Amino acid sequence: MVQKLVLRNEVLKVKGRVKVITIKKDEFEKFLQLRKLRILNKEYEALMPPLDGLQKNTIDINGLATLVQQFVSAMITGSGNTNSTTPAQMILITSGGNITLSYSSSISMNKQGVTVYLQVLQESGSWTFQYYYVGFDTTNNSYSTSQLELYVSAYEFYNGSAGGGSNSTIYTNTVRIAYTNASFSKSSDSYLFIVWLIEFQNIPPYLLGFTPTLQNNVGIMAYTQINTSTYTFLNFLVYFNNGTCTFSCSGNCPSANLGGFITYVQNNSVVLEFPLTVPLGAGVLNVEVLLCTYQRFVNMPGIGGNTSTTLTPPVSGATFYVAIATITITYQVS
Repeated sequence: MVQKLVLRNEVLKVKGRVKVITIKKDEFEKFLQLRKLRILNKEYEALMPPLDGLQKNTIDINGLATLVQQFVSAMITGSGNTNSTTPAQMILITSGGNITLSYSSSISMNKQGVTVYLQVLQESGSWTFQYYYVGFDTTNNSYSTSQLELYVSAYEFYNGSAGGGSNSTIYTNTVRIAYTNASFSKSSDSYLFIVWLIEFQNIPPYLLGFTPTLQNNVGIMAYTQINTSTYTFLNFLVYFNNGTCTFSCSGNCPSANLGGFITYVQNNSVVLEFPLTVPLGAGVLNVEVLLCTYQRFVNMPGIGGNTSTTLTPPVSGATFYVAIATITITYQVS
């Protein structure tokens, strides 16, 4: 008998906003603002353009699917690409050819580049990760554009030392995450700034580990550890109540680790599914399921959470001997 486990609050919202600003060179000193950003209850300062007036862009659903697939794979296997990838790029489409703004740790004079700042907020039990990508061209170049594209990458830290292995940072590919039509001109006597905001919103604590941590200036990334003797992912456990066990995150109910998964695109969303199979024995009519998570981070405190639901057999009187369930997480873009 097959049951699909549907977690409440399973939809993670992914949004993007962007704006383009050109200023005269003599306005530069008063243009950039020292803005306070938050990582939970800690503040830090970043020199940024004004953030008002951001306009909706288009999230590249295929790029998001690549990020999710590669990030989650690294999280549950502790393996992947250990060669660093660029954190961010902006591509400016012009009639004379494409202009690439490549990653820079800060805004500089007579340079082209893009830097990224992170803000992590918590409100009413949900979390929001805001990534501010600031593109800049403070050179004498002049051109006119028709479209902008934003490329990003995610990363996570794998602790392999506990099992006799080595520690490593694992990177996703750098992929296009968003694009927008943008007709503007930059003259030789002006500076260009592009502010692009990518947000992961409405994240309940138990789904933080499924949210890609994009490369950022403050070095915050997801942290995972694999039990190298059993090759199981230590951040997540799913418990099934068989009626004779202690049903809690520290209990002794039959449990399953997260392993193989699939990702696919559907209705302008990315869907991530984990199939689970757990033997329960005879006489179980309604199966309670509990997902327990604890997501570690580099440079940020760990966050734990859990959620539960009940699987009811669709046929009256049916009896579970094996529970086959699917955890489904949807990344909805707008």
